Amino acid sequence: IKIIKNMNKYKSYAKINLGLEVLGKRTDGFHEISTIISKINLYDEITLLSSDINSVHQVGINQENNIVFRILNFMTDKYKTKNKLSIKVLKNIPYSSGMGGGSSNAATTIEAVNQIFKLNLDSKEKFDIALKFGSDIPFFLSNSSANISGRGDIIKFIKNPSIKHIVIFHFKHEIYEKTKQIFNNNLKFTDGMKQKELLEKINSNEIIKGPLFNGLENSALGLFKNLKEMKYKLESLGIKDLSMSGAGPTYYSIQNSEENSNKVKSLVDSSGLDILAIKAQLL
Repeated sequence: IKIIKNMNKYKSYAKINLGLEVLGKRTDGFHEISTIISKINLYDEITLLSSDINSVHQVGINQENNIVFRILNFMTDKYKTKNKLSIKVLKNIPYSSGMGGGSSNAATTIEAVNQIFKLNLDSKEKFDIALKFGSDIPFFLSNSSANISGRGDIIKFIKNPSIKHIVIFHFKHEIYEKTKQIFNNNLKFTDGMKQKELLEKINSNEIIKGPLFNGLENSALGLFKNLKEMKYKLESLGIKDLSMSGAGPTYYSIQNSEENSNKVKSLVDSSGLDILAIKAQLL
């Protein structure tokens, strides 16, 4: 941690899904999935200060609805900490984008509270807290790429894929309970073979190229207003290898050089489309 006087600052990294398969619906209401996830160098900044009461400040989200606030209260109650914390979340990862911003913030909060109050929690204790609040939070407690299965709670760490550069495309949207709706709207299940083949390529150090199959894409294209049109417009600019991350609506394109990333970003920036293009690299 970088400590400045009484201040602790953390980087909370985004992720992308390198493909995703929905294998079926479980008896507990969740879905059985298989996906490969990598962290990228796009991050939110989380600053923590000692305080008399717990508080979280984040533009665009009500404190009571903020997962960071709920985790903070849970941990300070559970471990009976003497002090409370005031947390400021500065967002760079677009909201509800399929890049795991909220889950990453949640995991960073668990790690930060553990370190600041010297709780000395082991990996399992942190994992268990994470799982209480969301299926994909435990992944963000690690520094590696991973093959994720189960409801998102079975994590097998893997080597980083041979991907150097990506360009991310995000457009503003609003869907209430987005992830839940996208999963429930999905009617097609697959057998996990696509992710298995991708994992074999990663293990063999093969260069990974898009587009990568995402079993939630058709559902997202049906639910997100204008997403089909946005994808078509990106493709008409010559960006053909679009892969969707998570439950969308963010797409990304794998590039083989920074020069190509710059070209693609410039193309979108000058197109007049209401799409945010972000250059990124795998961590």
